Amino acid sequence: MKNKHTVDYSEQVIDLFHRHIESCMYTMEALGEVIARASECLVESMLHERKIICCGEGNSGLIAHHLATNLLNNFQHERPALPAMVLSSDAATAIAADFSYNDIYANQIRALGQAGDCLVLCYNGGGSTATLRAIQAAHERNVRVISLSNTKGGDASALLLPDDVELTFPVEDRARAIEMQLIAVHSLCELIDTQLFGTPHP
Repeated sequence: MKNKHTVDYSEQVIDLFHRHIESCMYTMEALGEVIARASECLVESMLHERKIICCGEGNSGLIAHHLATNLLNNFQHERPALPAMVLSSDAATAIAADFSYNDIYANQIRALGQAGDCLVLCYNGGGSTATLRAIQAAHERNVRVISLSNTKGGDASALLLPDDVELTFPVEDRARAIEMQLIAVHSLCELIDTQLFGTPHP
């Protein structure tokens, strides 16, 4: 039984779910083929005994970490671990303290990246200087970049090469953009499992 002072926020919750569904529809129509192509790039790297390097800014960094965890462990079905890593936050802190925050990812990529690896980079907006330097470092090491962001045409976008894959989510709301990044990561994981192991859909 509701207290007479209780405010009913259920309509706001319903509206939130509606906005999420709308974002899913826009993303599906805009990025379905691009997500499939990104999965093929990741599989190609792994089939050539290379690895997936994941990193991201702010809350999007959690999305990158989630991708690496799903690849290293499993997604929906038991399978062998896949070669993935998330750039260490401990190393990033040391680099920021001793050198520059702008190099927290670039220094790690230069040290760990190999030709044929893939860098999955998650961020919002046009990309910080740290993001831009990560892309530059990846290209120096002949590492292909797969970017996930909600802004097209920014500085980070301008640095991408023809072989890179850009996932630009057609939503402005930051929370919805992160939700779409998570759905894209889950899509990548499922497509990777299907291509490598023929794992059936749940």
